[in-house]
Amino acid sequence: MRVEILRNVMISGEPAAAGSFAELEDAAAMLLIGMGKAAPAPAPAPEPIKEPEPVEAPACPPTKPVSRRGRTSSSTSKD
Repeated sequence: MRVEILRNVMISGEPAAAGSFAELEDAAAMLLIGMGKAAPAPAPAPEPIKEPEPVEAPACPPTKPVSRRGRTSSSTSKD
């Protein structure tokens, strides 16, 4: 059972600060609620899944045609 701790208390040898939430067995939760040191708390709401925002691809600048420098044909003779 989920409870909100109202006063500082030790739970199974561990300190629990006032204002915190704890998930306890029903017997321990009912004992703390009966002593006024805890109050029933609703289950935490699941966090909504955020969709990633679409990212635009960067615009590529136009490229220049490749100029051929040096030898453009093979060195063997063509017969």
